[in-house]
Amino acid sequence: MPNHSIEHTINTLPIVVGITGHRDIRAEDLSQLKHSVETIFRELLSLYPHTPLTFLSSLAEGADRIGAEVALEMGLTLVCPLPLEPELYKTDFESDESRQEFDRMVAASKSWFTLPLVKNVTAESIKQNGHDRDLQYAQVGAYHAQHSQILIALWDGQILDSVGGTGKVVRYKLEGIPKIFGKAQSPLDPVETGPVYHVLTPRQTNPVLEGAAFTVKKYYPRGYGSYEEAKISFERIFQQIDLFNDDTEKHASQLLESKQQSEGYLLGDLQTTDLSLELCTIADHYSTADSLATYFQRHTRRAFVGIFSFVFSAAICFDLYAHIYHENSFVLGGYLFALFIAFIWYSYAKRQHYQTKYLDYRALAEGLRVQFFWRFVNLSHTAGDYYIRKQKSEMDWIRFAMRTAAIPLNDLVFSNMTDKDKTSERLNLVLHAWVEDQAKYYPKALKRDHYRLHRLERSINLLFYVGVGLAVLQLLITIPHEIKDFLVVATGLAPITAALLGGYIERNALVGHIKQYERMGVMFVQAKEYLTYLLNEKRNEDAANFIFELGAEALGESGDWMLLHRERPLEVPKG
Repeated sequence: MPNHSIEHTINTLPIVVGITGHRDIRAEDLSQLKHSVETIFRELLSLYPHTPLTFLSSLAEGADRIGAEVALEMGLTLVCPLPLEPELYKTDFESDESRQEFDRMVAASKSWFTLPLVKNVTAESIKQNGHDRDLQYAQVGAYHAQHSQILIALWDGQILDSVGGTGKVVRYKLEGIPKIFGKAQSPLDPVETGPVYHVLTPRQTNPVLEGAAFTVKKYYPRGYGSYEEAKISFERIFQQIDLFNDDTEKHASQLLESKQQSEGYLLGDLQTTDLSLELCTIADHYSTADSLATYFQRHTRRAFVGIFSFVFSAAICFDLYAHIYHENSFVLGGYLFALFIAFIWYSYAKRQHYQTKYLDYRALAEGLRVQFFWRFVNLSHTAGDYYIRKQKSEMDWIRFAMRTAAIPLNDLVFSNMTDKDKTSERLNLVLHAWVEDQAKYYPKALKRDHYRLHRLERSINLLFYVGVGLAVLQLLITIPHEIKDFLVVATGLAPITAALLGGYIERNALVGHIKQYERMGVMFVQAKEYLTYLLNEKRNEDAANFIFELGAEALGESGDWMLLHRERPLEVPKG
């Protein structure tokens, strides 16, 4: 496996575009089809100007080559999943010139890899044309449908019975991937793989079409109620990915130092190991998301504190005006001014989407952390598939973003990792870099938030009793009028301050944090003990499966954490 290093630069998330189509493209249509594909690329780059395109092509003759050629000419990133080993694959090409073109495009790609054999297919059975070899081609079509956000289909519109035909691949994209090729799709879940851009394409065996050649139609997956709803949903997903990339570019200079710190948190001792290109890419996107989340977290907290502080100042001004300075218009003006500043700060923070970005980018970072460790121990699962159903509407773009960051860029995740020493080493590194780290983090976070909550609740109780005590004092003792006015103000402010602190606790979800941190702390402590046991017993396969299970649980908790905060949006206290 090649050795790659993580460059300390700012890289944006791509939109991944795949292609399917006919091999028997007519020579006279090549120029027009290239123009159609280029137009689609340029439309996407125009709609989402901060987002690069990654293009998937299996480099079969015909449609695949047309798309790859346009992508290379436009400087897009080309990734090539292949159905067969290159030498065997090239026997399907018609000429030496075609084989040379294949070699040239493979060399120009960012990466290429061969997909594994489909279940019950053997290396011997695919050497000849037949059903098993066709299944390999069908699998690469399913791969395009599953791993691309948009699929271009150079297609005549006919759905045939042939295994792996263009019509079947389009159906995979719109209706879901067959279980034989990927994760089973629940019938209760909408298909999320993205739209199809259908370019109506003549072919040598079917030159007569039902419609004008080269017209482009867009199709969306089932489960969205209507075409328009699906269109809006996917446009919103791509816009949010573009917004993330825009933030990445805007804050690039501020992120470089924090990115290095984030990479250190993720990798621990893993810097000394060989990381694949894919793992470096995931780690890079993780550190960017983590750094942006921290950046917007600071702004969100400042907004919370600032808004609450100005509302408190307004309460002081009003109390003083009501009981002492009721003829002083400047004090009343201070009340209105403080409220005005609180609402201005709130409006600005909301318009800048500080809280939403903080929550979304944190959820993205936590998902990529799990994805990294899954890939590191050779698990081919995609973390975006494991955010549970109740979180779907909030996390659509995040799951899409994780899929773009987790496209296999080499054959690491398709190997069997037969080197037991290397497998054991990687599993032990995951134990130390992730499981033990989280087992330490959550108890510390639990203790920290327990202390914060206890301190705030103690202050609330103290303020309540101070208010009651001052009221009793005024009933029992005759107090000079000029002093009593100030006591009346203090009596009113004490419960107001207590209420504001209570609102601060609620808006920051401290009680929910404590429950979640306690749950996660217990889970990771138990996970550390059990994973250590499995590794000591040399049960590497069980250990890898356990890491998958632990990651899925962590993803669910991350989603719950995000919903916990989304239910408590930043607001100006009005009670």
